[in-house]
Amino acid sequence: MTDAEDFIPLSQAQIETIDAINEPKISEPRKLTLSALKCKKCRQTIVSTKDFVNHDQGKGQTAFAYKKRDSSFSQIVCSSYFIEPMNWIFDRVQEGELEGKIKCPTCQVKLGNFSWAGMQCSCGSWITPSFAIHREKVDEVLT
Repeated sequence: MTDAEDFIPLSQAQIETIDAINEPKISEPRKLTLSALKCKKCRQTIVSTKDFVNHDQGKGQTAFAYKKRDSSFSQIVCSSYFIEPMNWIFDRVQEGELEGKIKCPTCQVKLGNFSWAGMQCSCGSWITPSFAIHREKVDEVLT
C-alpha cells in the first residue's frame, strides 16, 4: 500500500472538530486584585487589604482652598491608602501624640502620616481619624 491509498477523506464536521481540539484556548485574562502592601525599601508586608479604610471619592481640586489647588492636576486619584490603626504604628510613638509619621516596623523608613484629627485625601475627601500610607512608598501585592 502506498500513502495515497491510506488517505481517508474527512467530513466537514470532523475537520471542524479537529480544528476545535487543536485551536489554542484563549482564556480571558485573570483580573488581579490588590491583596497587600509591602515596604518599598525592605519588602516587609505592612498591611493587607482587610485593614483598608474605604472612603467616598471627593470633589477633586475644587475641595481644596484656592491656594492649595494644583491647576495641572486633572484626574482625581487618591495618592494614599488609608488604613485602620495598627499596633506596629504606635510602637515608637509617644503616648498622647495626636499626629505623626508612620514608619516601617523593620527598616524605619517613613511610609506615611497619621492624625487623630483627620486629614484631607488628594481626592478631596476628609478621613477622620486618618492613617495614610503614601502610594509611592509601598509596593502593591496583586493576586
